[in-house]
Amino acid sequence: MDADGQVLETFRADDDGGDGFIADIEILRGDLSQVLYDDTRDGVEYVFGDRIAELAQDADGVDVVFAGGNRRRFDLVVGADGLHSELRAMVFGPHERFLRPLGHVLAFYSVPNEFGLDRWLLEYQDQESGRSALLRPFQDATRAMAMFYFTSADFDVDYRDVAAQKVLLRERMAGLGWLAPDILAHLDDTPDFYLDQVAQVVMDRWSSGRVGLLGDAAFSSSPMSGQGTGLALVGAYLPAGELAAAEWDPDAGFARYEARMRSFVEANQEIGRLNARSRDVPGPDAEPSPDFASEWFTELVGRAINGVELPDYAGVPDSGAPVGSPITSSAKP
Repeated sequence: MDADGQVLETFRADDDGGDGFIADIEILRGDLSQVLYDDTRDGVEYVFGDRIAELAQDADGVDVVFAGGNRRRFDLVVGADGLHSELRAMVFGPHERFLRPLGHVLAFYSVPNEFGLDRWLLEYQDQESGRSALLRPFQDATRAMAMFYFTSADFDVDYRDVAAQKVLLRERMAGLGWLAPDILAHLDDTPDFYLDQVAQVVMDRWSSGRVGLLGDAAFSSSPMSGQGTGLALVGAYLPAGELAAAEWDPDAGFARYEARMRSFVEANQEIGRLNARSRDVPGPDAEPSPDFASEWFTELVGRAINGVELPDYAGVPDSGAPVGSPITSSAKP
């Protein structure tokens, strides 16, 4: 859309035979979490409202102290606690060692659908400032998801300080135009505000002894790759299978998981970096925008989608859909 709400370009789900720019299946994070929980809760012990405060491992297990005071011992500990993983910091070192900011910030939150959204996602981009605003529909037609995007080379707001994040968003979106003022008017009423820098996690290894990492904690590709959820699900299936195949030997199981997963992760991280670069504000020192129509990019996308084998491990449920049918949050170039 332009600033006056006129349509400049459209992309349909059935473009290119249903395999086009926006052909991914979209599932809201909360809905997906509920599906996974419902499918596993009868065979898995879940502990909500607590977190790991300390851990110490030896050759036979891991002693864990929870923030609530409980002490327990486990054979293995696997951290899947996101971009700002506290477990990663405990075992592998400070966040700064592994976090690679890409110079952009994203904010999401739900708003009442007072904008007449009906299936179409609407996007407005201000090319001069590198800012954009989006609205996307829900299955619940009374609500919509808003997203803001802006460049930031000096992001220093704590990811837990929601009040400071809202102040920053208002400051950076001032004067944007389009529907931005109407969307921002709901900022203090939304129940699900989220803002953070666009960043990747790059590590030489994702395990140490009996402690391993997966998902964004180990290899965040950033929302700019459009593959974060796919990486997380594949990155859960493979260590489960490889550890089981290695009869729960952490050295062998984690090593095989990393060997299978590494190139798949690197391809998706490269797409994330390229997409972020394509949205940089043009300037004399800016790198040229990537050529997404080139043959090398097509090959890279192929590796990013289908570049990992999912074996049918004994004792582990079938992987189901092929890797080429990922569940993603769309942010593809």
